Amino acid sequence: MDFSWTTIVIVILLIVIVYFVYTMLSSSSSTTSTGGSDAKTATPLAVTSSNSFTFSTWLAINDWTTSKGGTIITTSTFSLTLGSNSNDLVLTITTSPTVTPPIRLLNIVPLQTWTSIIVSVNNGNSVDIYINGKLVRTTPLSSPYTLSAGNVNVGGNINGLISTTFNPTSIGPQDAWDTYSSGFGSGSGSSVSDFFNKYKVRFAFVKDNVELSRLDI
Repeated sequence: MDFSWTTIVIVILLIVIVYFVYTMLSSSSSTTSTGGSDAKTATPLAVTSSNSFTFSTWLAINDWTTSKGGTIITTSTFSLTLGSNSNDLVLTITTSPTVTPPIRLLNIVPLQTWTSIIVSVNNGNSVDIYINGKLVRTTPLSSPYTLSAGNVNVGGNINGLISTTFNPTSIGPQDAWDTYSSGFGSGSGSSVSDFFNKYKVRFAFVKDNVELSRLDI
Protein backbone atom coordinates (compact mmCIF):
# COMPACT_ATOMS: atom_id res chain seq x y z
CA MET A 1 0.00 0.00 0.00
CA ASP A 2 1.46 3.35 -1.04
CA PHE A 3 1.39 6.35 1.26
CA SER A 4 1.65 9.86 -0.06
CA TRP A 5 3.67 12.56 1.71
CA THR A 6 0.38 14.14 2.76
CA THR A 7 -0.71 10.95 4.51
CA ILE A 8 2.62 10.61 6.30
CA VAL A 9 2.50 14.22 7.50
CA ILE A 10 -1.08 13.79 8.73
CA VAL A 11 -0.16 10.64 10.64
CA ILE A 12 2.84 12.35 12.25
CA LEU A 13 0.77 15.38 13.19
CA LEU A 14 -1.89 13.15 14.76
CA ILE A 15 0.78 11.44 16.85
CA VAL A 16 2.15 14.82 17.95
CA ILE A 17 -1.33 16.10 18.84
CA VAL A 18 -2.16 12.97 20.86
CA TYR A 19 1.13 13.22 22.73
CA PHE A 20 0.61 16.94 23.26
CA VAL A 21 -2.86 16.42 24.77
CA TYR A 22 -1.50 13.67 27.02
CA THR A 23 1.34 15.93 28.16
CA MET A 24 -1.01 18.83 28.86
CA LEU A 25 -3.37 16.65 30.90
CA SER A 26 -0.50 15.13 32.86
CA SER A 27 1.11 18.47 33.64
CA SER A 28 -2.16 20.11 34.64
CA SER A 29 -2.88 17.35 37.14
CA SER A 30 0.55 17.57 38.77
CA THR A 31 1.28 21.31 38.70
CA THR A 32 1.53 21.58 42.47
CA SER A 33 2.18 17.99 43.44
CA THR A 34 5.95 17.72 43.09
CA GLY A 35 9.15 19.70 43.37
CA GLY A 36 8.46 21.84 46.43
CA SER A 37 7.62 21.97 50.13
CA ASP A 38 4.24 22.75 51.66
CA ALA A 39 4.07 26.54 51.82
CA LYS A 40 1.59 26.58 54.70
CA THR A 41 4.33 26.02 57.25
CA ALA A 42 7.54 28.06 57.55
CA THR A 43 10.80 26.15 57.15
CA PRO A 44 14.30 27.49 57.97
CA LEU A 45 16.90 28.24 55.31
CA ALA A 46 20.51 28.95 56.33
CA VAL A 47 22.05 32.15 54.94
CA THR A 48 25.42 33.87 55.26
CA SER A 49 26.08 37.52 55.90
CA SER A 50 26.36 39.49 52.66
CA ASN A 51 25.42 42.82 51.11
CA SER A 52 25.17 41.13 47.68
CA PHE A 53 22.86 38.14 47.67
CA THR A 54 20.00 36.46 45.84
CA PHE A 55 16.89 34.59 46.92
CA SER A 56 15.43 32.46 44.14
CA THR A 57 11.95 31.09 44.79
CA TRP A 58 9.60 28.85 42.86
CA LEU A 59 6.04 29.30 44.09
CA ALA A 60 2.81 27.55 43.11
CA ILE A 61 -0.32 28.93 44.76
CA ASN A 62 -3.36 26.65 44.77
CA ASP A 63 -5.92 29.09 46.13
CA TRP A 64 -5.66 32.82 46.65
CA THR A 65 -8.38 33.17 49.32
CA THR A 66 -6.37 31.05 51.76
CA SER A 67 -3.00 32.53 50.72
CA LYS A 68 -3.53 36.30 51.00
CA GLY A 69 -0.85 37.93 53.10
CA GLY A 70 1.21 34.73 53.14
CA THR A 71 4.95 34.75 53.70
CA ILE A 72 7.47 33.77 51.03
CA ILE A 73 10.67 34.76 52.85
CA THR A 74 11.09 36.55 56.16
CA THR A 75 13.70 37.66 58.69
CA SER A 76 13.70 40.53 61.16
CA THR A 77 14.94 42.94 58.46
CA PHE A 78 13.93 41.30 55.17
CA SER A 79 10.53 40.03 54.10
CA LEU A 80 8.87 39.01 50.85
CA THR A 81 5.14 38.50 51.20
CA LEU A 82 1.93 38.26 49.21
CA GLY A 83 -0.56 41.12 49.20
CA SER A 84 -3.32 41.12 51.77
CA ASN A 85 -6.12 41.92 49.30
CA SER A 86 -4.84 40.97 45.84
CA ASN A 87 -2.08 38.91 44.24
CA ASP A 88 0.55 41.57 44.86
CA LEU A 89 4.16 41.01 45.83
CA VAL A 90 5.51 43.08 48.72
CA LEU A 91 9.23 43.36 49.50
CA THR A 92 10.28 45.04 52.74
CA ILE A 93 13.97 45.66 53.47
CA THR A 94 14.60 47.47 56.74
CA THR A 95 17.48 49.86 56.17
CA SER A 96 19.07 52.20 58.69
CA PRO A 97 19.35 55.07 59.39
CA THR A 98 17.09 55.92 56.45
CA VAL A 99 14.19 53.50 56.02
CA THR A 100 13.43 52.18 52.53
CA PRO A 101 9.66 52.17 51.85
CA PRO A 102 8.12 48.75 51.07
CA ILE A 103 8.31 47.82 47.39
CA ARG A 104 4.92 46.68 46.07
CA LEU A 105 4.32 45.01 42.71
CA LEU A 106 0.61 44.96 41.91
CA ASN A 107 -1.27 41.94 40.54
CA ILE A 108 1.89 40.16 39.47
CA VAL A 109 1.85 36.71 41.07
CA PRO A 110 0.08 34.12 38.86
CA LEU A 111 -2.08 31.45 40.46
CA GLN A 112 -2.15 27.68 39.95
CA THR A 113 1.13 27.58 38.07
CA TRP A 114 4.80 27.58 39.00
CA THR A 115 6.18 31.12 39.20
CA SER A 116 9.83 32.12 39.46
CA ILE A 117 10.41 35.00 41.90
CA ILE A 118 14.00 36.23 42.25
CA VAL A 119 15.14 39.02 44.55
CA SER A 120 18.76 40.14 44.14
CA VAL A 121 20.44 42.81 46.30
CA ASN A 122 23.45 44.54 44.73
CA ASN A 123 26.23 45.72 47.08
CA GLY A 124 23.60 46.71 49.61
CA ASN A 125 22.63 49.69 47.47
CA SER A 126 19.82 48.47 45.21
CA VAL A 127 17.51 45.52 44.69
CA ASP A 128 16.32 43.82 41.50
CA ILE A 129 13.12 41.78 41.31
CA TYR A 130 12.61 39.23 38.54
CA ILE A 131 9.34 37.45 37.75
CA ASN A 132 9.58 34.43 35.45
CA GLY A 133 13.05 35.41 34.34
CA LYS A 134 12.23 39.03 33.49
CA LEU A 135 13.39 42.11 35.39
CA VAL A 136 10.27 43.91 36.61
CA ARG A 137 11.68 46.37 39.15
CA THR A 138 14.99 47.91 40.19
CA THR A 139 14.85 50.03 43.33
CA PRO A 140 17.65 51.94 45.09
CA LEU A 141 17.82 51.41 48.85
CA SER A 142 17.67 54.47 51.08
CA SER A 143 20.60 53.21 53.18
CA PRO A 144 23.10 50.37 52.67
CA TYR A 145 21.79 46.96 53.68
CA THR A 146 23.58 43.79 54.75
CA LEU A 147 21.78 40.51 55.32
CA SER A 148 22.71 38.96 58.66
CA ALA A 149 23.95 35.38 58.92
CA GLY A 150 21.57 32.81 60.38
CA ASN A 151 18.27 31.39 59.20
CA VAL A 152 15.42 32.88 57.21
CA ASN A 153 11.92 31.45 57.24
CA VAL A 154 10.60 30.20 53.90
CA GLY A 155 6.85 29.86 53.43
CA GLY A 156 4.01 30.41 55.83
CA ASN A 157 0.22 30.62 55.45
CA ILE A 158 0.29 29.96 51.70
CA ASN A 159 -1.92 27.30 50.18
CA GLY A 160 0.55 25.80 47.72
CA LEU A 161 4.14 24.71 47.27
CA ILE A 162 7.40 26.59 47.58
CA SER A 163 11.09 26.02 46.85
CA THR A 164 13.73 28.64 47.73
CA THR A 165 17.50 28.81 47.36
CA PHE A 166 20.01 31.36 48.64
CA ASN A 167 23.11 32.60 46.83
CA PRO A 168 25.57 34.95 48.61
CA THR A 169 26.10 36.93 45.38
CA SER A 170 23.88 39.12 43.23
CA ILE A 171 22.82 38.02 39.74
CA GLY A 172 21.98 39.68 36.43
CA PRO A 173 19.18 39.37 33.85
CA GLN A 174 20.78 36.46 31.97
CA ASP A 175 21.23 34.48 35.21
CA ALA A 176 17.60 35.10 36.13
CA TRP A 177 16.42 33.96 32.71
CA ASP A 178 18.61 30.85 32.87
CA THR A 179 17.17 30.01 36.29
CA TYR A 180 13.64 30.34 34.98
CA SER A 181 14.37 28.39 31.80
CA SER A 182 15.90 25.47 33.66
CA GLY A 183 13.34 25.33 36.45
CA PHE A 184 9.72 24.37 36.93
CA GLY A 185 8.58 26.99 34.37
CA SER A 186 10.56 25.48 31.48
CA GLY A 187 11.21 28.82 29.89
CA SER A 188 8.24 30.65 28.45
CA GLY A 189 5.48 30.44 31.00
CA SER A 190 3.04 28.91 28.50
CA SER A 191 2.46 25.18 28.43
CA VAL A 192 1.63 25.30 24.73
CA SER A 193 4.70 27.27 23.69
CA ASP A 194 6.90 25.28 26.10
CA PHE A 195 5.81 22.08 24.38
CA PHE A 196 6.62 23.31 20.87
CA ASN A 197 9.90 24.82 22.03
CA LYS A 198 10.90 21.44 23.44
CA TYR A 199 9.53 19.05 20.83
CA LYS A 200 9.70 19.29 17.05
CA VAL A 201 9.06 17.02 14.09
CA ARG A 202 12.00 17.06 11.66
CA PHE A 203 11.92 16.04 7.99
CA ALA A 204 15.31 15.48 6.39
CA PHE A 205 15.92 15.37 2.64
CA VAL A 206 18.75 12.92 1.98
CA LYS A 207 20.64 12.01 -1.18
CA ASP A 208 23.19 9.20 -1.07
CA ASN A 209 23.02 9.31 2.75
CA VAL A 210 23.94 12.99 2.74
CA GLU A 211 21.44 15.39 4.28
CA LEU A 212 20.69 18.15 1.81
CA SER A 213 18.11 20.10 3.79
CA ARG A 214 15.70 19.77 6.68
CA LEU A 215 12.29 21.04 7.73
CA ASP A 216 11.18 21.44 11.35
CA ILE A 217 7.53 21.69 12.36
